[in-house]
Amino acid sequence: MEVANLLTELEKEDLRILMAIEIGMKRSEYVTVNNIKFYSRYKMEEALFRLKKVHKLDLIVRDASKYEIAYTLNSKAYDLLALHTLVEKNIISQLGPLIGKGKESDVYSCMDDDKNIYAAKFYRMGRTSFKNIKQLRDIIGDRGHLSWLYINRLAAKKEYEALKKIYRLKLNTPKPIGYNRHIIIMSYLRGKELVYYKSIKNPLKIFKRIIKQYKVIYNKVNMIHGDLGEFNIVLDESGNILIIDWLQWVKTDHPNAGSLLERDISNICNYFQKKFNITSNVDDIINSFYKM
Repeated sequence: MEVANLLTELEKEDLRILMAIEIGMKRSEYVTVNNIKFYSRYKMEEALFRLKKVHKLDLIVRDASKYEIAYTLNSKAYDLLALHTLVEKNIISQLGPLIGKGKESDVYSCMDDDKNIYAAKFYRMGRTSFKNIKQLRDIIGDRGHLSWLYINRLAAKKEYEALKKIYRLKLNTPKPIGYNRHIIIMSYLRGKELVYYKSIKNPLKIFKRIIKQYKVIYNKVNMIHGDLGEFNIVLDESGNILIIDWLQWVKTDHPNAGSLLERDISNICNYFQKKFNITSNVDDIINSFYKM
């Protein structure tokens, strides 16, 4: 990843100028030079020198269309700030190759100083298309300005909290190692998503394992996935399953809990029916969740 190499080229003063823009972006998408100077606590000459350097490195976007020149961070700069913090906190030391690409995230392999291999999930919810804004509305509140940085930061925080709750149940789920801004570091997942298997051994057994794991999560930590399907169930060669991508989770007492649970179970039942000819009864499965 190109950004990881840039970390060695930047001085702490460069990072400070990027953080000053990040602070300003809480109020508006583009931050004026005067505001950047204020947030960085630099003299104008130093602020302009640093802005020129990070602009040349393609870490910020310039807007000269208005009365005052202003800048905004691009996703590369945001990656860099998060990676810098994760390295400083000794959570990771190296970033490896891309190992997965989803609708809203990229996953890279990474390593710490002790050579432990982890997965780094980068949230990539678009700057203009916030498809999941409704799911995050509960924690966003009524903010007038919503930057794409804030949306991705919220997404990572929400999923990290979910992983912490689920990990306590000892279900072979990924261990959350740490997070910063829009990046979550977790233990490395073996296997691949269910959707990528042409055939699996004993599909009925796998189906039952999925329902059983979901039932435990529902009853022990009161969580509903909210977006469950063949794209976010990982299966390894030993038949272990893992439910991933908990961005849209809600509590079991959420007003829409019943309909979300029904949709999740229906998705799984329909998939196993179409792909592996496994027949099941959605209502019976849902009723079994309440009886546990």
